[in-house]
Amino acid sequence: MKTYRSRYCIIGAGPAGIGAAWELAKHGETDVIVLDRNKVVGGLSRTESFDGNLYDVGPHRFFTKNVEVDALWHEVLGNDFRSVARLTRILYKKKLFRYPINGADVVLKMGVGESLHALVSYARAKMVSSTEDAKTFEEWVSAQFGKKLYQTFFRTYTEKVWGIPCSEIGAEWAAQRIKGLDLLTVAKKALGLSRKNVKTLVDQFNYPTKGAGMMYTRMSEIVQERGHRLLLDTSVTRIVRDGDTVKALVVNNPTEGEIRIEADHFLTSMPITHFIRQIDPPAEPNVIDSAGMLYYRDHVTVNLVIDGADLFPDQWIYVHAPDVKMARLANYNNFSNEMPAKKNTTLVSVEYFTFQNDDVWGLSNSDLVALGTEEITRMGLIPKGSAQQGWVVRETESYPTYYMGYQQPFDTVRSALDRLTNCTPIGRGGMYKYNNMDHSLYTGLLAARNLLAKDGRKYDLWQVNIDAEYHEGAVVSGK
Repeated sequence: MKTYRSRYCIIGAGPAGIGAAWELAKHGETDVIVLDRNKVVGGLSRTESFDGNLYDVGPHRFFTKNVEVDALWHEVLGNDFRSVARLTRILYKKKLFRYPINGADVVLKMGVGESLHALVSYARAKMVSSTEDAKTFEEWVSAQFGKKLYQTFFRTYTEKVWGIPCSEIGAEWAAQRIKGLDLLTVAKKALGLSRKNVKTLVDQFNYPTKGAGMMYTRMSEIVQERGHRLLLDTSVTRIVRDGDTVKALVVNNPTEGEIRIEADHFLTSMPITHFIRQIDPPAEPNVIDSAGMLYYRDHVTVNLVIDGADLFPDQWIYVHAPDVKMARLANYNNFSNEMPAKKNTTLVSVEYFTFQNDDVWGLSNSDLVALGTEEITRMGLIPKGSAQQGWVVRETESYPTYYMGYQQPFDTVRSALDRLTNCTPIGRGGMYKYNNMDHSLYTGLLAARNLLAKDGRKYDLWQVNIDAEYHEGAVVSGK
């Protein structure tokens, strides 16, 4: 077994890992190894290429309230980072509802009767309910918007994403993802009666010309130019420790075989559950048991090339239809016209949220392509027979699940990680925290600054995204 030695080793080349490498390189640190289990960098924000067609692993928008992160993104890509007008709609009963909510649009498509029902339900909730008393997602959203709107625009999609009833999802999830959205303010804004900006709503976002992964590919190229070593298609098989010190990683690379990586400090964005299971000697039984109580939601993307252009103007559509398994549909032509390889074709991805023991995950790739094609055709989103080609991307451990009661085992696992003197968890997977892309990147930047600090001051990475003020609003975003 060959051995590599470095000052810093970063597990994961997604936004958090590449962000940490970027910050270390910026301060002259060259003795850094970055590894990732995928064949391309970017993690959940990577872009895959099929016959020259570019698809993200689920759609992403580059938007942040963090001025530093926004400046970094523009610095990295310059003119290849462009502004895009946002359009997202909700598919409900085969009708597309605009989001942000537009009063006239809702009345026209829901009908006067259902709209009045929603209004009465909303008014009743405001009189008798409070989000402060809510313990579950269902209770929080019902208190905020009323039962009718919860059932119409929240429940079906959210349960597709998480695979459990909304009554079993913690209220903190809703508070984090849709904080600050008030229906009355949205309605006034839609009717032109208010100029107040709604924090959760984003009218413009930026996007790389060749997919979200372009950002992290460019960053990885720059850090490699500054001396960092990048190992892709490399999986961690063992984490060797001596007490509370991580001594080395044992990893497997198809070209180089088994490698031992020794470092002074490790940063990890690998799924926290895998990290605990790979520790040798093993962690304490209660820590292992607690890690076993935590789980992630997995993700399948069916990527299709559709004959024709201008199919629909949305970047993505949330599918609130219980009669199909798909949860979201993205149109990459509406992110950047440089995504498709050929003119007069449209790139769409059909997304399924799943577990590895679910029926959907167990389907063959060809059956998944057939399922995705059939469902979007049945929903009237593409013409019959227009799908030309299809590919499947399966992503494990995509979304840490905030089920009721997860906090206790999570706290046990976090305490075990905090005891490791030379290992820092970062990013969504490593922190078991539903970070957006900018939050994940920022944890990497701050983790690197903690390592470089000479005055003893440390940033608390766990506070990143605690007070999130912008998200997707009336739909609980999957990205």
